[in-house]
Amino acid sequence: MLNIISRSILFKNVSGPKKVVENLIKGLDKLGYPYVINKRLDACKRLWIHDDAVALKKIASLPPEIKVIVGPNLYNLPKNVPRNLDLKRVVYLQPSSWSKECWQYFGFNKCPLDIWPAGIDTNEFKPSNERKEFVLVYFKQRFNNELGIVREILESKNTTYRIIDYVKRYKESDYKALLSKSRYIIWLGRQESQGIALQEAMASGVPILVWDVKYMGYWQVSEKDAAIFNEEEKNYQNTTSAPYFDDSCGIKIKDASELEKAIDFMEKNLDKFQPRKYILENLSLEKQAKEFILLYQKHFGLSYEDGFKERLLRSGDWLNNKFYYIIYLKLKHLIKVILIKTRVFNFIK
Repeated sequence: MLNIISRSILFKNVSGPKKVVENLIKGLDKLGYPYVINKRLDACKRLWIHDDAVALKKIASLPPEIKVIVGPNLYNLPKNVPRNLDLKRVVYLQPSSWSKECWQYFGFNKCPLDIWPAGIDTNEFKPSNERKEFVLVYFKQRFNNELGIVREILESKNTTYRIIDYVKRYKESDYKALLSKSRYIIWLGRQESQGIALQEAMASGVPILVWDVKYMGYWQVSEKDAAIFNEEEKNYQNTTSAPYFDDSCGIKIKDASELEKAIDFMEKNLDKFQPRKYILENLSLEKQAKEFILLYQKHFGLSYEDGFKERLLRSGDWLNNKFYYIIYLKLKHLIKVILIKTRVFNFIK
């Protein structure tokens, strides 16, 4: 049995962190593996603190039989982890090898790190029989001159295209509708520790031309967001927009000079790509849910099979399951959304 501690799951809006927890739950359901959500921290042997920094501060006082895995949606970088936070008894998750190596490079040594990417819902995102009408350009916080280069080349080839702009926000239903009619995608995004939206496109059977980032800070930011990285972090080069990707999914480039040839290559080889097969083999819901539970066996010796038979050790709720705290979190989240929308509007202006 697994106790899932998550704030993201409380909110209706679609987000990467919410996808992480929801897709794990879908995978656990497929496996028939028992779990509870936001129960008291010592409710069962396996505790996962997904994104709740308040819960993280309480782990030092937990009984020794409670084994703790945390992340990945807690802190952006090692410098964001409070210095006085004791993490000796936990394993901290990173979604990809590059993000794990990044944390190690910048000095994280409070606890072991391990890699676990969330699974992708291949029933929700699957190939469509609709006629493929255009190339989709996914534009996420990259530079306008780069988008201009993409436009110019596509227009010179009389290629019909559509643009989806992450900063302007979009509904998931709109994304699905665009994917259903896309011949392929030109992905012009920032660095991603996993890249769930890109993987959902792959699950939909859409090949991808990734114009990759050159370093971690290679994206257009508002004045406030610019403070996320210091100069060394910004220039960290061992990063990518697509950490789970190979030649069967499409192609990657890094320079504008490669783009036209890459587009020609995509046009000539569309039928040869198999991005959905890559997702099914590497990031299915069942596979990733099982790999998650096996982390408790790997690091703490808790048997995967025994978990199917376990029951709650103690009853009761964590804060996230208490009505007054849920109201508080939702009000806080609403204020944050309003501030983000205001910031985005000012940034676009």
